[in-house]
Amino acid sequence: MSNKLIFRNINVRMIHPNVVLTAFFLIIGLNQTLAQGINFLGGNFQSAAEAAKRANKILFVEVYLTGCPHCAALAPVLEEKKVGDFFNSQFVSYKVEANSEDSKMLQQQKGITYVEFPLFFFFDPSSGQLIHQAAPTEQPSRSGAIEEVIKHGRDALDPTQRTSSYPSRFAKGDRDLGFLINYAKYTKATKDTERLWILNKEIAKQVVRPSDIESQAGFYILSRLINDIDNPMAAYFFNNLSKFKAKYPAKEVKDAGETILYYTMYGRRANDLTIADITKCRKAFVQLGLTAPVASGRTILKELEAYFRNKETAKAVARLNEYVATAPMSLAEYAYMTRLFNEKATGNSYVPSLLKWVNDGVRVAKANEKTSKLMADLYLQQSVAYQRIGKKVEAKKAIKTAVEVAQAAKVDVKPYTDQLEKVK
Repeated sequence: MSNKLIFRNINVRMIHPNVVLTAFFLIIGLNQTLAQGINFLGGNFQSAAEAAKRANKILFVEVYLTGCPHCAALAPVLEEKKVGDFFNSQFVSYKVEANSEDSKMLQQQKGITYVEFPLFFFFDPSSGQLIHQAAPTEQPSRSGAIEEVIKHGRDALDPTQRTSSYPSRFAKGDRDLGFLINYAKYTKATKDTERLWILNKEIAKQVVRPSDIESQAGFYILSRLINDIDNPMAAYFFNNLSKFKAKYPAKEVKDAGETILYYTMYGRRANDLTIADITKCRKAFVQLGLTAPVASGRTILKELEAYFRNKETAKAVARLNEYVATAPMSLAEYAYMTRLFNEKATGNSYVPSLLKWVNDGVRVAKANEKTSKLMADLYLQQSVAYQRIGKKVEAKKAIKTAVEVAQAAKVDVKPYTDQLEKVK
């Protein structure tokens, strides 16, 4: 079977909720009296993990999102007797709402994130390691939905089919497109940005025809998986936004583009981006419909970081001054930026501009910010800047003001008294 045919047959999560709801009502319409389905334990994830360890069974966790139509469509399937008979005999099962505190603990403890909803995770009962991940897709019939859910369970039981076996399969040369997409979802869920970047390059080698990139499956890949603006699929997307906007809701197109750009700026290349790279991202934000000042706000920090890496302090100063002229900053932003320059800038040429930024920060501060930690921090940075150019009297005056503000704000004064000691 050719890759193009495989691509057309890929069953991905539908983008439009009305498609899902149609399937949902179809399932409900076909529903008969429901028998016992999966026996989901109460309690929390930790207690479920302990129960799985005692039973020496793989722990199955369904992550669902309140209000998610895909999750609503799946719920009656998980209550089917056939599904329950299989899962209850093979797994200890638990479900968790994506925004719950238990879910946050699960993500933190296991180092995972959620790519889409609903999601299935399977954990080894002894080690607690994630061994398999799956995302059930829409099926045209009740029987198809049942079989798909059971298939995910069977895959979790088979070491050769688990997602934990994917690195070995990839190393051995498996380049089936469906496999690559599932592997990419797994690497995204486990926050392996380097591997995701590699897989995206492989996917882009196969998804090359405009009709495929613009298709629902192609848009799914762009929306959920592509993490670099220089990926060929991303390049086509940004060069042909009008075609995507004609096929998909404007918000979904905008969200897809912004996700690609954020992953570009804060993902695997975050510490290696050139000014040209970031400028490209800024222009792409504008393409998506953001105003130039808002787009600048999305990229300004990455631009400054790039200038600092290149030891181009003067250019960093000029860029921030240009930004302030078009997008006035808040006290919090002035406090952050002044600290950034004090910590990252080379030489002292930036100090005159920083002192002006301090005055601007004081000027824009709201009444309730006059005696706040942010204001104390701003005066602290003023003191550090004066100290760097040898103006100890001014540095001492600034830090004394910082201490007074910190005391009024009832925050820890140690960072400010430490600076005071340095300028005595």
